[in-house]
Amino acid sequence: MRLPSLGFGGKPSSLIKGIGEAARRRTGSIFVKKLLVVIIVISCALGGFTLYRKLFPKSETKILETARVQQGGIRGVLVETGIVKPQVGAQVKVGTRATGTIVQLNVRVGDRVNKEQLIALIDDREIRKAIEQQQAALESAQRTLKQVELTYPQRVQEARATYGYLQKNHERLRELAARDYIARDDAEKAKSQAEVARITLKRLEDEYRTQRQIAMANVEDRAAQLKQQEVRLTYTEIYAPVDGIVSEVTAQEGETMVAGLQVANLVTILDPNRLEMWIYVDETDIGKVQLGQAVEYYVDTFPNRTFHGRIDQIYPQPVVKDNIVYYLAIVRIATDDAASLKPEMTTHVRVIFAEKANILTVPNAAVKFERGKQIVYKVTGSQRVEKLDVAIGIRGEDVTEILSGVQENTEVATKLLLPAASKP
Repeated sequence: MRLPSLGFGGKPSSLIKGIGEAARRRTGSIFVKKLLVVIIVISCALGGFTLYRKLFPKSETKILETARVQQGGIRGVLVETGIVKPQVGAQVKVGTRATGTIVQLNVRVGDRVNKEQLIALIDDREIRKAIEQQQAALESAQRTLKQVELTYPQRVQEARATYGYLQKNHERLRELAARDYIARDDAEKAKSQAEVARITLKRLEDEYRTQRQIAMANVEDRAAQLKQQEVRLTYTEIYAPVDGIVSEVTAQEGETMVAGLQVANLVTILDPNRLEMWIYVDETDIGKVQLGQAVEYYVDTFPNRTFHGRIDQIYPQPVVKDNIVYYLAIVRIATDDAASLKPEMTTHVRVIFAEKANILTVPNAAVKFERGKQIVYKVTGSQRVEKLDVAIGIRGEDVTEILSGVQENTEVATKLLLPAASKP
């Protein structure tokens, strides 16, 4: 029996040989593919690992700056904001109680004035006319009083003499009538005449006292009215009540001033040497502020100059600004310092509430707050630190007082980078 031809020359051995070669070719192709897959997987793994190392490097501690715990001094300081103000009585508003036209104004803003210096004049013609009228009325009242004092005493004297004569005549006639030398009617008539003279004398004496009191009261009233007009006349002359500088002028020559319930203001005089500073102390800090504490401050116009003072007063009345409660601490500004300052200047203030010497201190940056505790990082080696709990006292502007937890000369980190796992 003959096998069918399969394209191998019609021989069975050739057929078997062809099948083997095909199988070998197929097997080699699969191996190559697997090898390529393995190479690709390894390359991706290596690339991914390299990328991971670049994107997520291994965390380690890096110490950037260090300092040592050392003996030193410290000041407890409150940093606040203040404002320069005139002292009570240092700024005076000068006005007038007279109504009239300003006929003379002798000052302008910035002029220096001395106490009792004439500042302005108000038209006084109406008041002077009233003074003349009151003087005339006073003179008339004085003449009336003089007339009373001249005429009434004479009339009283005449009445007293008449009464004395009639009284004696009555006594004489009464004795004669008792002896029947004359009629009793004559004696009674003499008695009546004496009684009338007595009544007339008493009336004149009472009238004299009354008229004299009225005349004297009239004189006093006219004199008081004259004095009042003279006082009003002084209101037309405006004098400086204090030494100082004119800081404001609110009226000009030719303007009419009308005095009413409120004094019309003309100028404001400021004594530049009598200044004080109002410190706005936050309610959280007011418990540390006491009378007599030293204060340092500067103003923006003199940033390199430090002024000094002490707290003189602490006002109990709070001041609320932007929903924050403040209390005012008052510092009197020295005369020498006041020469360089002006009202309403903003001040940057440091209130020194405590000072200590010979204590352990570290820079503020060395003290960290983690999980409710104050800690420092002690340097134990190259890029190695140890966390230490510490108790602190006063925290100053640059350094902090160490009460316990670390020894003198210990090196601590003030700036460092911590591994992510160890960060609080």
